[in-house]
Amino acid sequence: MDKKTEIAARLEALRADYAARLPGEIARLKELVALALVPEGQADALVELAQKLHKLAGSAGSFGFPELGKQAKKLELQVQGWLNSGTLDIGLLRVFSVAINALTGELKPVPAAAPLLPLGSASGATGSLIYVLEDDPDLANELSVTLQHFGHQVEHFSSIAAAETHVLKRPPDFMICDVLLATEPHKTPESITRLQQQLPAPVPVIFVSDCTDFDVYLAAVRAGAVGYFVKPLDTIRLVDCFENHLDRHRSTPYRVLIIDDDLALAEHYKLVLGSADIRAEVSNSPREIFSLLNDFHPELILLDINMPECSGIELAQVIRLNQDWLRVPITYLSSEQDEQKRALAMGRAGDDFLSKPLSDLELVTAVSVRAARSRQLSDALDRDSLTGLLKHSRIKEQVDIELSRAQRSGEPLSVVMLDLDHFKQINDSYGHPAGDKVIKAIAHLLRQRLRKVDAVGRYGGEEFVAVLPRCTRAEAQLLMEDIRKRFRDISFSVDQQTFHVTLSAGIAAYEAGVERADHLLQQADAALYRAKMEGRNRVCSSPVAGDN
Repeated sequence: MDKKTEIAARLEALRADYAARLPGEIARLKELVALALVPEGQADALVELAQKLHKLAGSAGSFGFPELGKQAKKLELQVQGWLNSGTLDIGLLRVFSVAINALTGELKPVPAAAPLLPLGSASGATGSLIYVLEDDPDLANELSVTLQHFGHQVEHFSSIAAAETHVLKRPPDFMICDVLLATEPHKTPESITRLQQQLPAPVPVIFVSDCTDFDVYLAAVRAGAVGYFVKPLDTIRLVDCFENHLDRHRSTPYRVLIIDDDLALAEHYKLVLGSADIRAEVSNSPREIFSLLNDFHPELILLDINMPECSGIELAQVIRLNQDWLRVPITYLSSEQDEQKRALAMGRAGDDFLSKPLSDLELVTAVSVRAARSRQLSDALDRDSLTGLLKHSRIKEQVDIELSRAQRSGEPLSVVMLDLDHFKQINDSYGHPAGDKVIKAIAHLLRQRLRKVDAVGRYGGEEFVAVLPRCTRAEAQLLMEDIRKRFRDISFSVDQQTFHVTLSAGIAAYEAGVERADHLLQQADAALYRAKMEGRNRVCSSPVAGDN
């Protein structure tokens, strides 16, 4: 059994185990409904009923029972309504009992659509379609399994001819190609170049090869290469290249703040930028500047020079008085042609100058380039150089930001603290470069499996923190179990030695009464400690308020 088949078998075993437990779970739901009909045990029965329905609603769809999950969610909301109101009509409960009994009709699973799918609704991550063109079956299998562990859909072809029809019919998000395929009369880059010319848009390619000739590198570039790796292949470095490319092209929209007293023009800019997937906010009131900055967190400020009451030059200086916004670039927008005035503007808190009028294309290009540079500089300051994840101080800030948001909205929030098991032994046995590979692999996996709204940071050497807004404890548990299993199955190789690494994680969920980010982090840390004490390679959750 190859690794791909083994992974599919494990998933199927999980689905089968879940299906086997469902009749017992539904039987317990029926018992709880019966207990709720008795006044003395009604309160406790309703609480447990809500908890079990919630768990069922969060898990059923992931294991092939989507309709069961939907029905469980509806029933959960009904029970929660009774608990919140403190009143319960026995007649309604009897009708509810009929609905519980009807759940037995939803126990036929939907066939798995693919061997590897995101588990749980919390991640929201979507994998990429990758075509691997490789005639070495061992290397092809290693690449396929590794990429699948990171949540991508992989299709393998051993020749250009076998792949061509698929590429033209369904272009992939990415291709990984060997430069020399035994069955091909030409080097692969030449064939890929011809294939690219038939596509509506070029597909990014990573080439792998034994060749280091300049001409081969040049041919790879002409074929759309974004990476080139020499054998023996370091698959984690290859994934690093692949993920970095995707991150650049799938990043969140740039955020641009436009301050201009001509609101009509500013709105035009906003629409033009919006058409290029750039988020813009507009204001004609300099007095609102700090509330706008705090709410919107722009990566670039476009500032008109000539405004009543407060000029753009003065406003730029006001912004620079606040240490929090020193790093945000300010670009003046003005029709001012006087060189001395322009020089004065640039010398006082400004970073760049754009002359009005400017075309839509010029606006989009100028803003995109400047915002991208701003993000790169911000990332260099905020992100760990090895992993690209947020640094310790920044991820703590994210916990604080999301906790404040959860307190205002009442929406769920989960915080996860994650640690690699026996990591020191990896460094001692295989060397620090191997340890760095492991660190980068878990960073890639976390970025792939988490949503855009989630934040993840490197908290310490081999310790990480993930902040999951609008994610319940149960959803976080499912998500982290998925990540734990995927990481456990990744193979690392050093000097022809293969090893695996596991992780432990602790989950804390926001509940009423939690007032500080430190409290959530402490709870997650305590749950992580328990996971370590219970044997590692597991996910533990902090106790729910009221639990013993």
